Amino acid sequence: MVNNISVIEKILKEYFDSKRFDEYKKLLSNINKSGKKKDDVGKKLKEISLKSELNSSTDYNTYIEFLLSFSEQNLSSAKYLELLLFLGEVSTIKGELDVSSRIFNKLIDFSIKKDKYKNVLAFALMSLGDIYSRQAEWEKSKNYIIKAKNIYKHENDYKGLAKCENLMGTIFGDKGNLNKAHKHFDLSLSYLNPKKDKTIYGMIESNLGVVNNILQNYDEAFNYYQRALIIFEKEKNYRRIAEVTGNIGVLYLEKGNYISALKEFDRSFAVSQKAGVLNPICVALLNKALIYTKLNDFKLANVFADKAMEIGYKINDKMSIADIYKIKGIIESNLKNYVLAENHLNTSLRMNIELENILNQAETYFELGHLFKTLKETKKSEFNFNESLKLYTNLKIKNKINDIKSELKSLKSN
Repeated sequence: MVNNISVIEKILKEYFDSKRFDEYKKLLSNINKSGKKKDDVGKKLKEISLKSELNSSTDYNTYIEFLLSFSEQNLSSAKYLELLLFLGEVSTIKGELDVSSRIFNKLIDFSIKKDKYKNVLAFALMSLGDIYSRQAEWEKSKNYIIKAKNIYKHENDYKGLAKCENLMGTIFGDKGNLNKAHKHFDLSLSYLNPKKDKTIYGMIESNLGVVNNILQNYDEAFNYYQRALIIFEKEKNYRRIAEVTGNIGVLYLEKGNYISALKEFDRSFAVSQKAGVLNPICVALLNKALIYTKLNDFKLANVFADKAMEIGYKINDKMSIADIYKIKGIIESNLKNYVLAENHLNTSLRMNIELENILNQAETYFELGHLFKTLKETKKSEFNFNESLKLYTNLKIKNKINDIKSELKSLKSN
């Protein structure tokens, strides 16, 4: 994978003349010589070809601080602003959320009292909304998105409004409020011209695929994913291709087609490496862990779960971390390590309650019900199955409702 710093280096010649660029390279070389050796996280991950995805965040932070100071002194205001926007976006995509948050706050400070930079202010606010949504800080995220939306509305910027509505849709989707998610995605589409705004259109198509996949409308979900994939493949948008192929993998996993699911997750993994993005890698690894759990290869499942956990903590993806604890709970339950299994599942449940993630709460309650059924603790099993049933009923996911009713019936007959 191309590492985070080399991605930035490729475009710097567009900002600096040859003299300034040589000066920049010389200063950077001196910093690198005096810097610390890289940590051994990369070595731990070589077994599954993660290469250099986990380059030290300290190195990246140091590099960005140096670059910002050098750029501020050597670029015009307009060029410096343009570079900040680029660095903020790259840092977000690469999972360096602390760095991107600092950069977008700089942009807000720069543009907040300058009318000619209203579009910059709106973009920075929306980007902070995106960053906080990735970390499941829903209220902070919504507040920033609403502020951005108000500016876009005042400026009649329909593309900006579409992006804001799409982000709001993903928040409600992540929390399990599928009706609200669908409304925001539909509103987002209404602002767009499908021929001109293809990237955003593809993103929303993919998000609608996720909603339909949760509702088990698999054919409809697959069609949404395929339409999105066509757009992103034409654009060679590898980041989005990685996300959509991961979503298709989840669809096959839900349908029990594990071979096809593994192929899609492997593809997502490979494309993520090419794009230099960590989130789809984390998703691919945690789902591969789940598949190998279902295939009773618990040793391999644990390896993938541990690798996913490392990345989840690096990018502060709380929802994935909660999901991984659930998977590790299932693994330990199958290995008859019941105390550890209960601990992992309770950790997942606590996190999902904090994250207000209804779907994952339902899944975890179900696994706790299954664990206590195995332990012949009928009352605890019944309680957890009933909690799961309430949530799945609210989500209107029929086959899950039927599964739980069957489990409750079998408890009563024993």
